[in-house]
Amino acid sequence: MSTISLTHLDEYITSQGLLTHYFYEQKWNNGELTNDELALYAKEYFHLVKAVPGIVSRVKTRAAERGMTELVGEIEKNITEETEHMDLWKKFASSLGVSEGELESYEPHKLTKEAVSELEELAEGSLEDGVTAMYAMELTLPAISETKKDGLCKHYEMPESNRDAHVYFDEHLNEEEHFSVWRQVQVDPVRAMQITKSSLHAQHKVLDGVCEVSGFCITCN
Repeated sequence: MSTISLTHLDEYITSQGLLTHYFYEQKWNNGELTNDELALYAKEYFHLVKAVPGIVSRVKTRAAERGMTELVGEIEKNITEETEHMDLWKKFASSLGVSEGELESYEPHKLTKEAVSELEELAEGSLEDGVTAMYAMELTLPAISETKKDGLCKHYEMPESNRDAHVYFDEHLNEEEHFSVWRQVQVDPVRAMQITKSSLHAQHKVLDGVCEVSGFCITCN
């Protein structure tokens, strides 16, 4: 069976990533969100943020099953970082007036819960499936973070000096260390494209959930 590097998927992931979703491309980038809608986004998206360490842990388990000790160690570092990111998101939420208690007790929309479950299921598959799903989640994070920061400054009166508002996105401006971990695993091109599409679909569904709770779901992707 011929295999390829995950980099072969870069163009597709970029062209279909979250920056093409209505919530980011239209609402966020054009400054059309109210503070209440931003707060809803913070609470809704937290359901994914806090699930990521567990998703990555599933990938680590598959690597351990194959005795890939070095890769396991590198994935463990990713898990540590992803766990720390939960606190950074809490800071972002706090800058919008959302307390940690509100964030933790919030019941996400069914679409958001379905999306997270789908991503968890992808990571329960083979090592290659989990790695591909994570790669599809992380590849566009630097570009997404850049636009989020730009929008906060331009449209939402949250300049760089508002450290809490920017710290989560600052952390994701450079994901090369994470990319290098996933790129160590060669993948079957057909299967990898299927998993990539499933991962991107689930990611978009999270933002669909945000649109639903915000009341402008009609034009969602």
